[in-house]
Amino acid sequence: MTRPLELAIARANRPWAKVCGLSRQADLYQALEAGADLVGFVSYEPSPRHMSDAQIIALCGVVHDAGARAALVTVNGERLATDRLVFAAGLDVVQLCGDENPGDWKDTTYGLLRRIGVGEGCFGELHAWRGIADAFVLDHPASVGGSGQEVDMTLAEDLALVAPCILAGGLDAQAAVFGGEVSAPFIGFDASSRLESRPGAKDASAVARFIEAAHLYPNASTSESPA
Repeated sequence: MTRPLELAIARANRPWAKVCGLSRQADLYQALEAGADLVGFVSYEPSPRHMSDAQIIALCGVVHDAGARAALVTVNGERLATDRLVFAAGLDVVQLCGDENPGDWKDTTYGLLRRIGVGEGCFGELHAWRGIADAFVLDHPASVGGSGQEVDMTLAEDLALVAPCILAGGLDAQAAVFGGEVSAPFIGFDASSRLESRPGAKDASAVARFIEAAHLYPNASTSESPA
């Protein structure tokens, strides 16, 4: 059975703009007002953007009222606990960023993103998760996310030709990818730390500029607007 996220990706007429690491209500409202398609809430205590389950549950209703989607971003997430939070919050997507086993996530009813560190072994990881993850988030391999470092674009472009990929890693509206230097068919773009005035606090103008740049990126592989 085709899942809603798969259908939305296939029907999109422009790349998605994902604003990740939102931890303040005001920042969430600003991102949604600027047109974010997907917003990410981090559940990972070492991160300065970590949110409790209760905080995530409280904010998910705001996301749906704006017609966007909410993603839980987790590192080494445990399947049962993740399922419980998805159900309680009404989350649309889970983004896995750790050493999760693909076999444990085969039958999810929610959308599934797999973060891949663009470096050695990245093609093997992508193939291990194909058919399980709806799409892949391409990030710098230095950390599990939020490093602000740019990825190897040659590898990233090659990955995007194999499977649906969202580009992350050191993005803001001034990133080279938005200057016409890259033409890979990315289905979306994901930014976090480069949109902040300090860790965990988003800059509204930087968020708005990033979303506009992401939506204007040429992507001939899409055909209809996101559901």
